[in-house]
Amino acid sequence: MIAIAMDNATREVFGNIAPWMQVVFFVMIAASIGVLVWQFVAHLRLWRKGQPGGFERDWRVWVRRLLEYGLAQKRVHKKSLGALLHLLLFSGFLVLTIGTTLLGIAHDGPYNFHHGWYYLIYELTLDIFGVAFCLGCVLAMYRRAFQRPASLGHNPRDWWLLGVLLSLGLTGFLVEALRMHYTQVQPEIAHWSVVGWLVDVTMLRGLEVDSARSMHLAAWWLHAILVAAFFATIPVNRFLHVITGPLNIALRPERPMGALVPLQMEEVEQTGLIGVSEIEQFTRQQLLSLDSCMECGRCEDACPATATGKPLSPKKVVTDLRWLMGHSGELHGETIQAETLWACTMCQACVQECPVLIGHVDLISDMRRHLVGEGKLSGPPARALQQIGNQSNPYGRPNSDRLAWAKGLGVPTVETNPHFDYLFWVGCAASFDPRAQKVARATAQLLKEGGVSFAVLGPEESCTGDPARRIGDEFLFQQRAQTNVETLTRHKVKKIVTPCPHCYNTLKNEYPQFGGQYEVQHHSTLLAELVGEGRLSTGTSTGEPITFHDPCYLARVSGEVDATRTVIGVNTDAQFREMPRHGKKTFCCGAGGGRMWFDESPAQRVSGLRAQEALATGARTLATACPFCLNMMTDGMAGTPGGENVKVLDIAELLLNRQKPS
Repeated sequence: MIAIAMDNATREVFGNIAPWMQVVFFVMIAASIGVLVWQFVAHLRLWRKGQPGGFERDWRVWVRRLLEYGLAQKRVHKKSLGALLHLLLFSGFLVLTIGTTLLGIAHDGPYNFHHGWYYLIYELTLDIFGVAFCLGCVLAMYRRAFQRPASLGHNPRDWWLLGVLLSLGLTGFLVEALRMHYTQVQPEIAHWSVVGWLVDVTMLRGLEVDSARSMHLAAWWLHAILVAAFFATIPVNRFLHVITGPLNIALRPERPMGALVPLQMEEVEQTGLIGVSEIEQFTRQQLLSLDSCMECGRCEDACPATATGKPLSPKKVVTDLRWLMGHSGELHGETIQAETLWACTMCQACVQECPVLIGHVDLISDMRRHLVGEGKLSGPPARALQQIGNQSNPYGRPNSDRLAWAKGLGVPTVETNPHFDYLFWVGCAASFDPRAQKVARATAQLLKEGGVSFAVLGPEESCTGDPARRIGDEFLFQQRAQTNVETLTRHKVKKIVTPCPHCYNTLKNEYPQFGGQYEVQHHSTLLAELVGEGRLSTGTSTGEPITFHDPCYLARVSGEVDATRTVIGVNTDAQFREMPRHGKKTFCCGAGGGRMWFDESPAQRVSGLRAQEALATGARTLATACPFCLNMMTDGMAGTPGGENVKVLDIAELLLNRQKPS
C-alpha cells in the first residue's frame, strides 16, 4: 500500500486558490516583471551611452566563464562568513528558482511529471535548499548588524532586500505546512516535505482544517505579493548583480590580465580624444560592469593603496562612476580626483579578487591617459617619461651605458653570437640601477654555467615602454613598442628571457598587439629548467630561515609561482617560510603602475607593510624575482625595525651563491 501511495504522490499547484485568484496572481506577477523589465531597459539605455564595442563575442568563452565564475563561484570560495552566507544564498536561490520553473513547466506543459518519486525527491530537495536560503539570509543580517567589514557596501535598501528574501523563504514553508495540514497528507509522503511536516506536527497540531485552509489562503497571498515586490525592486537594490553580474562575466573581453587595450591612433586623430574625460567615453561593456558591482569590498581589501592610506578604493572608483552614469557631473576633479588615479600600482589585485570580473585597472588606465594627454602630470614621473622618450630609459642614462653591468663577464652580444637561442632582455632597471645590475650579472653567469646559448642587445635594447603605458602615455609606449619590435625582427629573435616581470608581461602579452610574437620566459622558469636538468644546483640550505615575495606581474598576472620556488629549493629547504599573502594572492611592493617614480611619504609606502609581513615569518633572507621588488623591499626592510638584519636577494643571486665550486 505504501508503494502505491508513493507512486501516486503529488499535489495541486493551485490548491485552495480559486480560478479568479489565479488570474489576479498572474496579472500581478506579469506587472511586477514588467516593472523589472522597464527599469532594466533604463539601465540598458545608460550603457548604450558608452562607446560601441568592448564585448567578448566568443560564445565558448561565455559558457566557460559562466560555469567557472557564475555557477562554480570560483572567486567567492573563501573561509569567511561572507563566503558561507553567499554560498547558502546563491545555492538556495538557484535551486528554488529552478524548482519553481520546473513546477510551472509541469503544470502548464503537455505532460505533468510532478508526481511519484520525482515529486518526493523534488519536495525534499527544495526543503533542504530552502533552509540553506533562509539560513543565508539570517547570516547576512547578522553580518551586517554585528560583523560588517568597513569595505562592505551598505545602505537601508539592503535590509529591505534581506527582509523580503527571508520572508519569501519563511512564508513558503508556512504555505507548505498549512497545505499539508488541511489536505491531511499521509505521513509517509509528508515526511519528504521535511520542513513543512515539522512545522505541521509542532506548531499546527490541533488546528481546525477549515482554519488551516483560510490561513493557507492568506499565507499564499502574502507569499505571492512578496514575490511580486521582489521582482519589481530588483533593479533598484543590490540584487541587480544577479542579472548584470553574469552578463559582465560573459561579456568582458578576453585578453591576458596584464595587457591593456591599445589606443587606436587613427581614432585619436579623428576625434582628438585621448583616454576618457567623460563617462560616455567608456565602452558599453565598461558601463555594464559598473552596474554589476555588488560592493562586496573584496577589491578594496586587497588594494595596497587603500591599505597604506592613499586616496584610492577600487570599489569607490566603480561606485562613483556608477553614480555619475545616471547623474550629471564632471568626471575628472569632481567625481574622481587625480590623486586617486595616480595612487594605483596596477598590481591587478582588485581585478583578481572581483567575483564578477570588473576591470578596475582598465577604468583607471583610461582616465590616466586623459590626464597625461592634458599635461596634468608633473614631477619625477613626468621626468621619467621624458627620459624614456629622449634616452630610451626612465633613468636618464645614455643608452650607450647599457652594457656597463656586464663588465668583465664576457657576455655575448647579438653581434658576437648572432646564432643565439635566447635573447637575454636585461631591462632598464638591471641595466642602470646599481643594485639591480647584480641581478643581471648573476643571471648571465648562471646562463653561461648552464650552457645556454644567449646574447644581449646592448645599446640596441631600449625601454619596453611598460612604465609609459602604466602611467598613461600610450603614444610613448606605442613608439617604444614599434621600435623594439623592429629591432627584434631584424635580429630574428624567437626566444626571450628576462629577469623583469614587467618586461616579461609587456613582451609576451602586449607586443603581440604590434606584431611582436615571441616565446618569452621569465628568468625563473629558465633557471628552474636548468635546475631540473641538473645543469645548475640549488645546493644546500644555509640553515637561515628564508621567505619569498612573489612579484605581482609574475605570480598574479602571469600565474608563475612554482618556478621561483624551484630555484630557491623550497622542497629541500626546511627553513623556507611562506608569507600569508603569497602566490597569486601576493601583496604588492608598491612600485607598479609607474609608482616607482612617484614621491610618497614613508608612512604610505607599500613596501613597509610588506616588510613587516616578511619579518613576521622570522626569515633572515627575503628572496624575490623582480628588480623593482628588489629595490622596494630593500628600502622597506631598511625602514622597518629589525629589517636591517634581513638580506634581500633576487633568486638568481641566491642560486648563484649556492652553486658548487667546480
